[in-house]
Amino acid sequence: MNKTIIGIVVILVVALGAWYFMSQPQIPVVNETENGGNVEASDEAANIEKNTITFTGNGFSPSVVTAKKGDTVKFVNNSAEYVWPASAMHPTHTVYPGSDIEKCDTDARDTLFDSCEGIAPGASWEFTFNEVGEWGYHDHLNAKFFGKVIVE
Repeated sequence: MNKTIIGIVVILVVALGAWYFMSQPQIPVVNETENGGNVEASDEAANIEKNTITFTGNGFSPSVVTAKKGDTVKFVNNSAEYVWPASAMHPTHTVYPGSDIEKCDTDARDTLFDSCEGIAPGASWEFTFNEVGEWGYHDHLNAKFFGKVIVE
């Protein structure tokens, strides 16, 4: 009887472990030699892929990304809810130079480290970092989710 119970428990643990690992988002691998040998386009695509932050219901992953000045970081929403990536601090978004939530409805919108609106599930938003430093960010819709982009 005890061996049967232990066997059932082991099967349940293995099944739950397999379900957990299979349900985690998969990050595609980019082959840097693709793109017909166009090194510049290939490098740009590799940098964006390397600098992709995915949002799930559990938060941003990876939460810390290191990029070079001029690199673009892509925020991808793989959750069932809207996400609004923006410069720290909540709620003003003023830590990244020039950013401010009050500028979202102005011509400066495209220069802000602030998506200025929620990103729909399955959609993405990109920002090019032209300032060296460590730049905290958060989800304006749920500020308990946050991370950092380190620009060298």
